[in-house]
Amino acid sequence: MPLFFICTLVRRGVRFMKRNKLIAPGLVLAVIIIVIITGIMMKGKKQEGYVFDRNSKIRMKDVRIYLGKSDFNANDAKDYFKKDVINSYTLKYFLFLDDRFKDSRNPEELLQSARDYLNTVMPQDEADKLFAVYKTYVYYQRDVHDKMSMWRRPTTPAEAIDYLHKLQDYRRKVFGDENADTLFGPTVMLQEYPIRRGVIIGNQELYGAEKEKKLNDLKKDMWGDESDIVDNDTEPLDRYNEKLKIYQKDMAEMTSDEERQAKTRQFKEEIFTPEQLQRLDDVDRAAADEKKNEEDYFAQENEIKNNNNLNVDEKAQKISDLQDQMFGSEAESFRRRQRINDAIQQPNK
Repeated sequence: MPLFFICTLVRRGVRFMKRNKLIAPGLVLAVIIIVIITGIMMKGKKQEGYVFDRNSKIRMKDVRIYLGKSDFNANDAKDYFKKDVINSYTLKYFLFLDDRFKDSRNPEELLQSARDYLNTVMPQDEADKLFAVYKTYVYYQRDVHDKMSMWRRPTTPAEAIDYLHKLQDYRRKVFGDENADTLFGPTVMLQEYPIRRGVIIGNQELYGAEKEKKLNDLKKDMWGDESDIVDNDTEPLDRYNEKLKIYQKDMAEMTSDEERQAKTRQFKEEIFTPEQLQRLDDVDRAAADEKKNEEDYFAQENEIKNNNNLNVDEKAQKISDLQDQMFGSEAESFRRRQRINDAIQQPNK
């Protein structure tokens, strides 16, 4: 699997865990990231079917609530749970309670603090119902660690999907099928979907058009009539880098650099706005100019070094003057980089 894709997933995973202060779900996500790094292709006869597909009741709004991209205010708890204490806001609220009482010395102290707090922010009947579920959730977080330690650590995407099946099956036993799916469905979708996408994108045997079709089918299979809005939050640069990976086989089989450059230009024009494209062109142009300037410098530096009519001090002075001329205000920075490079290449001198 490509380095940029691995790094992108890791960055997203780290941001995801930090933002949501996950406990057990966070551990699962960390395992999944390891799986993506080590896995290459689906293999093995595991539970390869979807944990959640388009027929589930999970909607994009549920995912957005969990990710914090929809309005969530813990002070509005009395409004969130008027009709049902288990809904799209419940797990988010439980994470809030975990964080609010994170200094508790044990689960019992945590639960007592949570009960007292709930009684002050919502009617007694709602507080009792929500507390009963939260109590189950607190002990679930403790017990699930023991379960996870008994399961084989996933080493392939197929095993990761099987792992998610096991985890959700256990949750269903603890909370009941419907409640478990409502509570944890969005978190599973957020883990299952990238794994399945990664398998398709990382398949080096498929051409870009085949991958694009499989990716579209995957979105429809998992997100149904909301497939058009999935991945809309992905940054343009990430989409561009991913596009290059999707079409890696096509690009490798092109016979000329001109053809490859035309294809990458096409991708850029598809993904970036005209303003973004102009900025990218400016950056590329500046990088090319800088490269050309350095190439010219080293050619002239080499001439000075090979000039037998100059002594050591004269060569050093001419090289310093050349650096000032070629790099201007950046000359000292260039000299510093050169000293570092020399030290790396000649550590014993």
